[in-house]
Amino acid sequence: MKSRSRSPLSPAPRRGFTLIELLVSIAIIAVLVSLLLPAVQQSREAARQAQCKNNLKQIGVALHNFHEAQGYLPGLALCGSGVEDLNPGMQNIWFAFRHTPPSVFLLPYTDQAAAYNDWNLKLGGTDNVTPGRPGGPTNATICKNPLAMYLCPSMPAPVSPVYPGYSSYGWSRGGYDVHVPAQAGDLAKKVSPTYGWSQSDGVFVTAWDGGLTWPEADSLVAQHAANTEWWNDPARNKQHWSDIADGLSNTMAAGELHHGMMEGYTSTTINGASVGTIPVASSGPTAWGANGGDYYCEGTTNVRMNLRQGPYYSRSITDPMGLRDVAYNSPLFSFRSMHPGGVNFLLCDGSVTFMSENIDMSVYRALGSRNKKEIIGER
Repeated sequence: MKSRSRSPLSPAPRRGFTLIELLVSIAIIAVLVSLLLPAVQQSREAARQAQCKNNLKQIGVALHNFHEAQGYLPGLALCGSGVEDLNPGMQNIWFAFRHTPPSVFLLPYTDQAAAYNDWNLKLGGTDNVTPGRPGGPTNATICKNPLAMYLCPSMPAPVSPVYPGYSSYGWSRGGYDVHVPAQAGDLAKKVSPTYGWSQSDGVFVTAWDGGLTWPEADSLVAQHAANTEWWNDPARNKQHWSDIADGLSNTMAAGELHHGMMEGYTSTTINGASVGTIPVASSGPTAWGANGGDYYCEGTTNVRMNLRQGPYYSRSITDPMGLRDVAYNSPLFSFRSMHPGGVNFLLCDGSVTFMSENIDMSVYRALGSRNKKEIIGER
């Protein structure tokens, strides 16, 4: 019997993937994706890290140019003529009078001279009435503009901020225990643990750190109304590179301050009074000092970095003069970032370094102080 031969024009029978082959292919693709995705994410984070460090380097260049031109470093807070904060419970100078932070004074050295010329130094960042020049924008209007140099690409934008001029960075206040404890009187008498307050030993200071005095019976509001320049004594709130006795390469100037890592107190009591866990009434630091002035553009090295909640200084000694400590929305926060494992810092010599969040606290505090002559160990 003669077998039938296949015509040369007849197509060969098709053979598709079996179910097993399809599953194996999918598994191989999944493995490849799982191997490549972390590498892509790490590459993107490395790029964001590089941009963040470059931002801090630019801030460092501006800081050195300012010092070369002016002969000193900008104070942490220049007080304007006084604009009351509408947030309830904030009865202290940090909130009662809005302040102008160092970033504003660096504007002419960061290609932002126009914004600086428009800024009204006699008023704080919340003023929406009196522009710095006729027909110009008010401070509150200027505050709506974020500065690219102050934005880390790893930090997401805050949700519906009151003043969108937010920042990813803040200035080093060094070691201090709590904000000002007094509503009136001579601060020189109150710099002690008895009052739950210590002076800053960082690069950027305020007039509090120089020991302000005013009549004991006067409130801060009355004192400010009597003399709008009482806060701005240059001898009390300005430092020089020569004041950094620990060495410029061993002292922090600024670091990252991620706005989303501020959740409030870790303690449920303040000076023996129960307060519960209170969230901070702010979206975080601002480049313009609009939300709370210097308070929201500073970091302390008395608290470990990257903590989502800040401790509040607790004291057991009763204030002999009956003056109140800052009792609302004022926990202490250190520097914090979205970068895994640590934070980028600008040192006073203009260099930028990434420090581990597990840094020894004695080393961390030493890097924050300007003139305690500590021996710096491993970072």
